[in-house]
Amino acid sequence: MIKTLIFIVMLFSYSHAGVNSYQVAFETTECNGDSGFATVMIENIDKIKTASCLYEGKKLKTLLVRRSGTYATYTLTYDEAKSVMQDVKLYNRMRLKMMGNANTLIIDK
Repeated sequence: MIKTLIFIVMLFSYSHAGVNSYQVAFETTECNGDSGFATVMIENIDKIKTASCLYEGKKLKTLLVRRSGTYATYTLTYDEAKSVMQDVKLYNRMRLKMMGNANTLIIDK
């Protein structure tokens, strides 16, 4: 009975994960100066690295986002990449705090 209840709770949690997932929005800037906006699931952000081009003499950053076995890439300014990284850090701190305050029992078998 307890195993069934835990399984049902887990299924409910996973089935609604996409609805409640936190997203981060940011401005993109391409090497040629074109710009736009994008929104991604924060859990799918994998890496921010230096881009291979400059815009107005400044190095750009590339954001790698996991998507179904591949990566989507977004080019950002240094300041925008720093802002995205701050959002990721804040999200992780909030998640850890919520887990520490939770009255949830996790059973590992």
